Amino acid sequence: MKVPLGVRVVPSLAVRAWFTPPPLSDRRRAIWESSLEGTEGITLDVDGNNIKGFVHGQGPLVFLVHGWGGRAAQMSRLGKSVAALGFRVVAVDLPGHGEQKWDRSDIFQMSTALQALREGFGQPDAVIAHSLGSMAAVYAFQDQMPECLVLLAPMLDVSEALATFAERARLLPWAAASLTRRIRRFCGESWAIFAAGTGTDFGDAQVMVVHDPADPDTRFESSAVLAAVRDQTHLVVTKSKGHNGILADDQVAEEIGRFLTGLGATRQRSA
Repeated sequence: MKVPLGVRVVPSLAVRAWFTPPPLSDRRRAIWESSLEGTEGITLDVDGNNIKGFVHGQGPLVFLVHGWGGRAAQMSRLGKSVAALGFRVVAVDLPGHGEQKWDRSDIFQMSTALQALREGFGQPDAVIAHSLGSMAAVYAFQDQMPECLVLLAPMLDVSEALATFAERARLLPWAAASLTRRIRRFCGESWAIFAAGTGTDFGDAQVMVVHDPADPDTRFESSAVLAAVRDQTHLVVTKSKGHNGILADDQVAEEIGRFLTGLGATRQRSA
C-alpha cells in the first residue's frame, strides 16, 4: 500500500484518506460486472443521487451488502446462488462506491442507502453483509433487525478498522492518534454502536458468521469470540479463501443456502 508522505504525517489528510474508498481497477470492474448477466438492474435515489444495483429471483427478501471498496456486482455470484433457492435478492452500490457524485463515504451514508433500499423494497427477511458492510447493516436496521443475518468476514469494531488503517498507511503516532480522535468526534453518540465489536446488539436475529483465519483485512478472532459469547450465532470457518474469496466460493454459498432454507420454508408455509 503506497501512501503519500502527507497522509502519513498530516492528520487532516489522513482523515480524507479514511473517508475515501479505494479505486476499482478496470479489470476487477469488468469481472464483477460480467457476473450481472441475468439479473435486473435497478436505480435508487439516495439524497438526490442515483445509485445502481440489481434484483434477482422471487421469494423471501434478502439484501446483499458489499464492503468498503466493493460493489453490488461483487455480490452477484453469491446472490444468484441464493436466488436459485427461492429468494429475492437485492443489492446496490453504496454511496461513494459506484458511478455516483460522491467522492467520499462513511457508515452513516452507507446506512442511509440501506434504509432507502428498505423503503423501496420492504423490510428484508435476511441480510448478507460483507466486511464493513456488516457494520453499516447493523446501524441501518438497529430499529428492526431482519430474522437472519449472514456476516462475511465482518468488521464490527471501528477501533479495529482504525488500527488496521493506521498500520497499513504507516501513519506516524500523532497522525494516528489525531485520526482516532477526529473519527470518534465525527461518530458522536453512535461511536458506541460502531465500536461494539463482539458486544454488537443483533436483537433476536439468527446470525451466521463466515470467516477465514488467514483473512488479512478483518480479525478472525473477533468472529470466533462473537460466536462463543452470543447465542443463536453460528460460525463457519473457511480455509484459504481470504477476505474477498468467500464471496465467490461455492461451498460458502451452500452453507448460506442451508442457513436460509429454513427461513424460506417458513415464509412459504405462512404465505
